[in-house]
Amino acid sequence: MYEISESGLKVEIELGGDSPETVENADGWVELPNGEKWAATFLTYAEVGRILDRWSRTGEFLNGGYFVCSDLVMVRNPGAREMFNAVKDMVATGSHRGHLTRVDPE
Repeated sequence: MYEISESGLKVEIELGGDSPETVENADGWVELPNGEKWAATFLTYAEVGRILDRWSRTGEFLNGGYFVCSDLVMVRNPGAREMFNAVKDMVATGSHRGHLTRVDPE
């Protein structure tokens, strides 16, 4: 688990076998300064393409014809810092409420 904290915002990113600089597919957990907890799935555009290509071979999701994920945050570039910056922006605008999945009792 890789953690980035700044101004009370904490994001934990499950790296799998990747480095923080190269990660392109990760589950993440967000903790806001007020204690709220949210979940996110981070993917780069390139990673989505690789997943769809794999599914075209395995037959999943209409042979890779579509992709769905309820808490998806797509980032243009790989890396934990890119993922953190996306969350930081969403929290600043309040849009995390519509894009991430709340995981603590309200």
